[in-house]
Amino acid sequence: MIIAVTAQEGRMDSPVDSHFGRAPFFMIANSETMEVYAFDNKEGVNASNGAGTGAAQLMSEQKVEVVYTGRVGPKASDALEKAGIRYVEEATGTVEEVLSRALHGTLVANAQNSAQTDVEIPLAEAVAAEAVRVAIPSDSEDGLNSIRSGHFGKCAFYTLVDIVNDKVIAVQSMENGGHVVGGCSVPVALLKGWDVNKVVVAGIGGRPLMGFQQEGIEVYSGHGHTVQETIDAYLQGQIGPISQDQVCSGGA
Repeated sequence: MIIAVTAQEGRMDSPVDSHFGRAPFFMIANSETMEVYAFDNKEGVNASNGAGTGAAQLMSEQKVEVVYTGRVGPKASDALEKAGIRYVEEATGTVEEVLSRALHGTLVANAQNSAQTDVEIPLAEAVAAEAVRVAIPSDSEDGLNSIRSGHFGKCAFYTLVDIVNDKVIAVQSMENGGHVVGGCSVPVALLKGWDVNKVVVAGIGGRPLMGFQQEGIEVYSGHGHTVQETIDAYLQGQIGPISQDQVCSGGA
């Protein structure tokens, strides 16, 4: 799903802008690829009239399916409805907060349809049971058989493993959109949107580590050639939280 949020600045930590047509930026996120980018709305800001309908046309061109903003005027509302684009008004907070809330519902729903499960507990029940969700950077989308990636921010995929009572109950793969607008904060925000509790990495930079810590997501330093080997080590208590002397000097 493609989601747009009106923003005062082209950043993940920007406050949501209350205007639709004249918002300085649209932050656009793809829930499947994790890509987030900023669209500069200079034309809308400087338009003498028709800013709302122009923004609706822009949303259609960007294939946006849902818009989060403060308020949508009558003409813009009609244009969005004709384009088949839903909108949510009175959105507040930062772009990151809005996207996290929006992506949580969307991605969990998608996961129910696509997750690979090894037991009969549906993913929805796993979420309801507050399963521990572990994210592991991976080189492929082969679930537990995926090869672990040595890079956090530049990995091809994240393998998400749901664990209840020390048992793996669900596995799914999520493509990494890479370093885009927002830099290292993008994977942090979107993994948070997937309700990830812990991340097991081969290495990580100081900035994303701080971001995870601020969101209450634990970061572990792990080993293992495959995701299965890493999860086995985690379940056996063989890996623990990353220490400061293990942090990379780069961003991710």
